[in-house]
Amino acid sequence: MSCIVIGPGLVGSFLGAAAGATAIVAGASGRPRALRAALPQGLRRWQPTPIALRDALAQPLPILIAARAHQTPWDDLPEHALAAQNGLGQRVPVATCFFALDLIDGTVVTTGPRPRLVVARPDRRWDGVLAAWSAAGIAVEICADARPAQWEKAILNATVGPLCLGTGLDMAQVWGDPGLKRLVIAATGEGIAVAAACGVEITAGLDARAAAFFAAVGAHQPSVVRDPGELPWVLGHLLRQARRHDVATPALARIAALAGAGTTVAAVAAAAKR
Repeated sequence: MSCIVIGPGLVGSFLGAAAGATAIVAGASGRPRALRAALPQGLRRWQPTPIALRDALAQPLPILIAARAHQTPWDDLPEHALAAQNGLGQRVPVATCFFALDLIDGTVVTTGPRPRLVVARPDRRWDGVLAAWSAAGIAVEICADARPAQWEKAILNATVGPLCLGTGLDMAQVWGDPGLKRLVIAATGEGIAVAAACGVEITAGLDARAAAFFAAVGAHQPSVVRDPGELPWVLGHLLRQARRHDVATPALARIAALAGAGTTVAAVAAAAKR
């Protein structure tokens, strides 16, 4: 069984091609960002059919949400949908993606380590998609509680990405700057403390995992540089939860200031009420 991809950008094209998705709900362009994906098991081409959102929701196929969180029609989505998105606060289960993607000559390619996806056991209709992702070479981890992985990715996205946005540097340059690296490490510790205050325990060793990931992705530009609208769902949620639980986050606040994210908390509070 295949799936329908809502928001076939880089992530949607990569996972959609890997799953052999038969249909998409696209944006203004009416087509996926890429028709080719360089998967770990080889190059994959896909040619999904564009359909309207109402038609996608009327079908029994699994629905993968790969649109930006702030562009997602949350009120219309079925409970069995999965969101392959950055950040926190989504209204459906999240499949956390640990990979960096770039578009090279019309092909979406991964940068850095082997792509990995972590998800809590979804509805059984997803079994075929999970198997297809695994067969394509994506490391699929199914766990009882996917929140630690989701929070870990959010913490990673709340540090180097916003600094790339604020400074114009790529990820390798941010990580290679001693002052910015210290700021990232301090903010990572603050993110772990915020997660703990929210009842989510991050597996020990996040600093080492972050260092390995940022060293591997090199000159990659994160998605928040292309779309700062992600900030409320990533950095904004961390700052909002920090205020709620009275956790000091000077490093995260400094990153927010450098990224020009002064309205992030207000924006995410408004998004949470929708």
